[in-house]
Amino acid sequence: MVKILVTGSAGFLGKNIFNQLKDKHQVYGISRRTSQTTTHPMDITNLDMEQLLNKLNPDIIVHTAALTGVDYCESHKEEAWKINVLGTENLVTWCKNNNKKIIYISTDYVYPGILNNYDETSEVNPVSVYGITKLEAERKVQTLKNWTILRPTVIFGYDFGGNNFLMQMLALKEKRKIPFDQIRNPTDVKVLCKQIDKIIDSKIEGLFIATGPETIDRYKFALLIAKIFNLDKNLLESTSTAEFNQIAKRPLNNGTNSSKIRSILNYKCPTLHQSLEAIKNQIWTTA
Repeated sequence: MVKILVTGSAGFLGKNIFNQLKDKHQVYGISRRTSQTTTHPMDITNLDMEQLLNKLNPDIIVHTAALTGVDYCESHKEEAWKINVLGTENLVTWCKNNNKKIIYISTDYVYPGILNNYDETSEVNPVSVYGITKLEAERKVQTLKNWTILRPTVIFGYDFGGNNFLMQMLALKEKRKIPFDQIRNPTDVKVLCKQIDKIIDSKIEGLFIATGPETIDRYKFALLIAKIFNLDKNLLESTSTAEFNQIAKRPLNNGTNSSKIRSILNYKCPTLHQSLEAIKNQIWTTA
């Protein structure tokens, strides 16, 4: 049994990872917020972080904690740097001194969104503060002997009261503009958690794109959600990103190729349609 610490354990991804691993391993969860998956309330930028790490002494840190609001990061650069970079550096320093491993959850926002079909060898050039801080955190992690970096995007799944893109669509009551020119590979949270589980078991290291297998623009993704969940597609209005006049620039043509990780893990990823159908069945089962 491996001792694993999940940072950001109260967040959408963090709690799913915690629940995926808890029956197989000794799992701890830290977060600034208390939750059922938070065993130790803690901010990763806190000076007491080292003391807690010494006490728990995890073999692996699965690091999901981050400031992820893209526009918020753009207008709060120092806070974004403190949490995303310096917080990561705290964990890296402890792992370096204790010969431990980090599995770091990064993002496709490290790419500039020009070429599409980005893979692990593609040049990185983030266009936002959020992307810059996540890339810098990647570089901190890569100074370790043992590390794995995963780059997912648009992580979706059922999360009661949550705010991921799927949940936003399910809660839609009035017309909403959806960008047709933001191209991504939406990532099923259950798939990502299973991949992390397999990475821990197989002790795989390195940098991997960990997105879903299908490249789709956000508007078409919203239409697919509407079709499967019988939502009113007339509430969805196709709009260009420029019309949103957002604070931070978005990488637009940011399709990614995640075949490497699926091949190494020998993992057949469900289609978007299959993932959404499974979530619909999950909702019916728990309703």
